[in-house]
Amino acid sequence: MVGASRSIGWMVLLGAAGLQGCGSSGGGDLGGDPTALSAARSEPSGDRQTGTAGQALTNPLRIVVLRGAAPSAGAVVNWSARGAGAAMTPSVDTTGADGISTSAWHLGSDAGAQSATAAVDGGADGSPVQFTATATTPGGGPQPIEIQLRSDGGNRFEPANVTIPVGTTVTWTWVGGIHDVTSGGSPAFSGSGNPTGAPHSFSQTFNAAGTYLYFCTVHGTLTAGMHGTIEVR
Repeated sequence: MVGASRSIGWMVLLGAAGLQGCGSSGGGDLGGDPTALSAARSEPSGDRQTGTAGQALTNPLRIVVLRGAAPSAGAVVNWSARGAGAAMTPSVDTTGADGISTSAWHLGSDAGAQSATAAVDGGADGSPVQFTATATTPGGGPQPIEIQLRSDGGNRFEPANVTIPVGTTVTWTWVGGIHDVTSGGSPAFSGSGNPTGAPHSFSQTFNAAGTYLYFCTVHGTLTAGMHGTIEVR
């Protein structure tokens, strides 16, 4: 009987040890590393906004930094944006008790796609966090076009022929020489007036579709010399 009791006792101890080992292994798989830092966009994150080039977006950008599954307070976040004139305010921020960091994005001066990042100082899983935005020209219209009037290497418009969307503003800029911009044919637009020298500029917004012909009366005609076309679609 004593031998049987000892055998049963060893079996109970071994079973308990096995259960304890399984429980410890399962807890490690489920919990992960409780000290690891991670960063991600936090809704409302401010990602994928559209705004006017050279101005601040309506909503700030926002990320959350976690240590394991808990918010990480005091994490230093470096905010940056690409593009001429782009800026983040603040550029360096510290997360609060909720692990959140925010920064206002002042878009660069160029229309089109722009990007910004939030990088956790010292590194974190998911850092740097990426953001994108679309910048439009003031008023939300098409991007303006410039045509230069030049005399170096020959009198010409550069570029002479352009295709633009309805609502585009074209600016002719005198770089050198004495020129004018005169409209001919139909449809037509108001010209720049009498010939003049550089520096000078003349702008025209094209609000109706059509093919507009123009030329310099000093150095060309509608079909020869210094002339060009503007196709508005």
